[in-house]
Amino acid sequence: MATEFKLELEKRGTVGHQAAREVRHLGNVPGVFYSAKHEPVTFSIEKRHLHDALHSQSHVYSVNVSGEELHAIFKEIQYHPVTEEIIHVDLFGVSLTDKISLSVPVVLEGEASGVKAGGVMTQNITEVEIQCLATKVPDAIHINVEELELGDSVHVADLSIEDGEILTNPDITVVSVQMPKEEVIEEPVLEEGEILEGEEGEVTEGEEGAAEEGGESAEAGESQESESE
Repeated sequence: MATEFKLELEKRGTVGHQAAREVRHLGNVPGVFYSAKHEPVTFSIEKRHLHDALHSQSHVYSVNVSGEELHAIFKEIQYHPVTEEIIHVDLFGVSLTDKISLSVPVVLEGEASGVKAGGVMTQNITEVEIQCLATKVPDAIHINVEELELGDSVHVADLSIEDGEILTNPDITVVSVQMPKEEVIEEPVLEEGEILEGEEGEVTEGEEGAAEEGGESAEAGESQESESE
């Protein structure tokens, strides 16, 4: 399990869109703490401190809510659609003795043998949903791909975690190694009577000679007719 990170929250006295905008203007992020045993509590958190928390590889955080030391997980993080800045977070209180459900990243390690042989490795999912005790949440699920040959794949059913279970569909392919697909160039399909560009008016060398001979014969015939007249 990753080390526990302590979140420094500041309780907010006002709520609403205007209050949230004022919090962001000060360089902080508004949020709400929810729990099955507590009333919702609005708070603000310093933006840099929040980023440090999210990069701490911790999934369960220590928080002080109304003077009480509790534990929480990030239930939802909202991002600005353009700037991608975090604009709101929701924390959910958890018990260290109860199982929780959350998503953890899937990390690939090593270089697959199939890739060295000319194949292409594709990672289809980057995280899986798990259920375990809050004290047993792993920082990630690591997969060593070095022994994957061409045509090999790893499914969710092949993964496991200590003291917990994986909830993601076991039939989903996590990573696979396949030969690169060859680009197929389709020949143009001609309708009856159509010809390719550049073909119209072209004649072969034999045909060109025959045409010239025909022209000369016609000219000779015209000349003879003139003489007879």
